[in-house]
Amino acid sequence: MKTVFFDLFETLITEKTRSAYQSRTPNYVKLRTTQDRLSRYWVDFGDRVMTGGFPDFTAMFSHIRDEVGSPASDREIAEIAREYELCKKRVLSKVDPGVFELLNKVRTLGFGIGIISNAMPEEALAWNACPLRGHVDDVVFSCNVGMMKPDRKIYDLACARMNIRPSDAYFVGDGGFDELRGAASAGMKPIQAAWYLRQEVAWPWDHPLPRAESMESLPSMLN
Repeated sequence: MKTVFFDLFETLITEKTRSAYQSRTPNYVKLRTTQDRLSRYWVDFGDRVMTGGFPDFTAMFSHIRDEVGSPASDREIAEIAREYELCKKRVLSKVDPGVFELLNKVRTLGFGIGIISNAMPEEALAWNACPLRGHVDDVVFSCNVGMMKPDRKIYDLACARMNIRPSDAYFVGDGGFDELRGAASAGMKPIQAAWYLRQEVAWPWDHPLPRAESMESLPSMLN
């Protein structure tokens, strides 16, 4: 094994477990629509959002407004987009110290380190100021390459950029977007990262899915 690929959000960076996320006003409230309508939007258009279908958050929220029938004005949409962008920048600026320790341990074991992340354009831009940037060898963002997890093509692309075969790589992620099944289907060895989110992952294979309950436990699982 030569490389460890990580998911980014809720694996190396957490948003959902932080108090600021849990206490913020939901976007469906800001848009004066319903949670069900906004959830339906993400079912119908989530792939488009994550693969670069909208150049920025203003364009995305304008499209959401039209699809869910929100009465928000252009000025309100611009403000919602600005707040969302600032929120994402704050998320990417905060990294738990244990994450740096984890990556350093993975590096000392002789592995290359990559990231494969489903992300929106502003998130990809915010990465440029993220403290993690100098600790990884390569990052593949879905919005930049026009494909997203769990499509095996994004895993193949990430491996090609690191000049390895999928069978030479681990993929570590919390399990969102069915990413662990996608990694396994591509030939990688998946490991669930359960240190932020402890969610159950549907697993179609007979062999158990390896699960790292803490950052400290992960390096010993890499062999």
